[in-house]
Amino acid sequence: MADQINYYKVLGVPRNASQSEIRNAYRTLAKKRHPDHAGGSETEFARLQEAHAVLSDPNRRNQHDEALDLAHAADQLAALNLDFDSLDDEVSQKRRERESQSESGPSLGQRLRGRFRRGDTSESSGGRAEGRGHRDREPRRRARWYEPHDFDPEPITWKTGALSFLGAFLAFIVVGQIGLWATGSVNPGVLASISPLAPFMPIVYFLVGLLAAYFAYRTAGWAGMALVFVAALVVGGSGGPEGLVRFVTIGVIVLLAVIYLGTRRERAAWRDRR
Repeated sequence: MADQINYYKVLGVPRNASQSEIRNAYRTLAKKRHPDHAGGSETEFARLQEAHAVLSDPNRRNQHDEALDLAHAADQLAALNLDFDSLDDEVSQKRRERESQSESGPSLGQRLRGRFRRGDTSESSGGRAEGRGHRDREPRRRARWYEPHDFDPEPITWKTGALSFLGAFLAFIVVGQIGLWATGSVNPGVLASISPLAPFMPIVYFLVGLLAAYFAYRTAGWAGMALVFVAALVVGGSGGPEGLVRFVTIGVIVLLAVIYLGTRRERAAWRDRR
């Protein structure tokens, strides 16, 4: 693959890397290889930009993967340029050796060498597997908490979906009950002293909705945020305080706006760098 550039090697990421891993690798290398940075290179920086542009575009990335596969296949075919006459002679020689060994049986030294070779092979294979496992366990760079647009949540599962819904449902039940007591819709009993909180309950609903949507998005992505909204509808429609659904929805919308603006800002910065 001398003529085919491997952009995954340029960024130092595997072929199955996610968009978040590609973006983080580009940022890290771009700081080191920028022409204005000590030891930077304009050529290497341009190659980094080209690699990031290709791997960030799904269509161009698929074309690049196909080109890598074709180049690898061409290398394999070139490596098979063998002398078939000598290969036939070698096969015949090995067949005669096996026939002679089957008649006399392998010697003790041959059996011991075979056993030690199998042991060395298993150990080396285990070492390679352990090395791969160690690399797989290397910690990934995670997005900062105030940059939700950089989160790369896994696809939703039954477990993460249930956690997102139940967590939001319980949070809305608790804050909704506090709102009913604070506004006097339900007799607070010994908690009558919380009535001064009534004017601030919309803010509380908003913050709880924002936090519930934030953690649900980190856990289950967009589907988790939708489950938060469903949980608010369930609590609000079953006797919840007035304004709960409205202000929780505002909190979810604010988080959506933060994600949208962050993504838009990064795309604009990327275009400027190009």
